[in-house]
Amino acid sequence: MRAAAVIILLAFAVTLAVVVGTRMSAEAMAVIVGVTCGVAAGIPMSVLILVALNRRADAASERGMSRGVPQAATYPPVVVIQGGTAAPGGLVPPYYPSSMEVARRQFRIVGEEDECET
Repeated sequence: MRAAAVIILLAFAVTLAVVVGTRMSAEAMAVIVGVTCGVAAGIPMSVLILVALNRRADAASERGMSRGVPQAATYPPVVVIQGGTAAPGGLVPPYYPSSMEVARRQFRIVGEEDECET
């Protein structure tokens, strides 16, 4: 029963391809063939990527990792120390002292007439 269904389905697909193929223009047929070949060319690369990812996941599970993330016990402790000395008021001085003058930026707007001093 199953073999008969496969044969009927295959015969239907071939008949449909022949009928559609005879009614299509050459340009439309070229597009269909190009799309089919492009998809077929991408299948081997997709299979290789899946195999590589599965191997990496298997190797990670053998090492005791889950999803490629090491266990928390393998991380060294992290200590963060903020530099700088406290001012008499208990505040840390700013990175740029306020006594330093900041140069004013000059912008030139394209398309605007120049201001000429005459």
